[in-house]
Amino acid sequence: MKRMANGPSNTLPGKPLKIAFLHRYGLGGWLCCGGHAMPLLAEKLSASAEIHFFGPGSTDFVPNELEQRVIQHLMPWQFDRANSRDKWTKTLRFYFALPGVGWRCRKLGINFLYWEETLPFGALLLQLFYGRNFAIMVMDFFVRIYTEKRYWLHWLRNTIEQIDCWSWKKLPFVFVHVAAAKTFLLDRGFASENVQIVPNPCNHLIFHPVDSETRRATRLQYGFADHDVVLTHHGILHPNKGNDWILKRFAAAQPDMPNLKLLLIGDGPERGRLENLAEQLGLAGRVMFTGWLPSEDVLNRTLASMDIGLVMRIGQETDHFHMTDTLNHEMACGKPILAVNLRGIAEFVKDAKNGYLFSVDEPDVFCQRLRELEADSDLRQRLGAAALETSRKVSAIEVCAQHMADAILAATSAK
Repeated sequence: MKRMANGPSNTLPGKPLKIAFLHRYGLGGWLCCGGHAMPLLAEKLSASAEIHFFGPGSTDFVPNELEQRVIQHLMPWQFDRANSRDKWTKTLRFYFALPGVGWRCRKLGINFLYWEETLPFGALLLQLFYGRNFAIMVMDFFVRIYTEKRYWLHWLRNTIEQIDCWSWKKLPFVFVHVAAAKTFLLDRGFASENVQIVPNPCNHLIFHPVDSETRRATRLQYGFADHDVVLTHHGILHPNKGNDWILKRFAAAQPDMPNLKLLLIGDGPERGRLENLAEQLGLAGRVMFTGWLPSEDVLNRTLASMDIGLVMRIGQETDHFHMTDTLNHEMACGKPILAVNLRGIAEFVKDAKNGYLFSVDEPDVFCQRLRELEADSDLRQRLGAAALETSRKVSAIEVCAQHMADAILAATSAK
């Protein structure tokens, strides 16, 4: 690991406190994947602490002011979120690096560490090599996700979860994004005061509605006419996103809604299968796959220029523990939301107020809600305005960063 040459010096006068952040995507990758509050959080903490970051380099952009505020200890590789192989090969490298990160933090005298992930046994490794004064964000239970239908592996899943929960309970606190995740942890013996809810932060200077001229120009780039009603979803094309379910419902609704289009933004292991399925269902010209878009600015213009924000997962138990970045960004763009009815999502999407909820067990409800939204532009505008208001209320980076800064400083006894 090495310190960035353009970072601050190792010792800042009057700032004996040292706080570190850790992420396997690198600093830029984290900012684009749930870390919108990081720059403001670092700013708030840097008033009384020296700020460090541990992780790989990233292909994503890091603002200069953040680079100047943070001492970066870079692992000897770069993480590319658009490369699906990186998710596996470089996550494995990250595992091997964790003991070294913990040891390095201890040697540097890091007072508190924040890691916004829940890789299996990761917290236990950090405790062994660093100590217990750190926090994590509990949102993904990776072993549960990948063994959901492999019943013969549930014993292994349960054992790993028990070990992880045991190690998490030893931390000063953990963060979660939704109350459903907190309930899950309380059922496993966590104290209520040690589980703090912070919704997914969203920088509303990055994700926001666009003017009519930008909207028209962006739609033309994708080949959409003014009369088309475009449904969008973005993220990794992974089996638990249920895009095959959406394509089948979309095909069934096609005769009734000839102007309805679907834009799937992102990439992943499911893309080839989904493209083949769309062709088999006769959806050529109705469904478009964009791959990863080059920047958050392009993503914002794309989302904000379309008509309906889709939020979909198949309903695994851990799907209930998310607000999801898809929902976060679509709401910030002022889109009416059509979302699967999962407990975490339903904390923010209120039926007929800022969107509609549907169940994967009731495909007819999905199609009916889609028809209502497709047919009524005034309804879309009203629900979209309410979704934007919800986003600004619950996901503002100022609110999220302040909550996290207060909790971290309290844990260092430096508040």
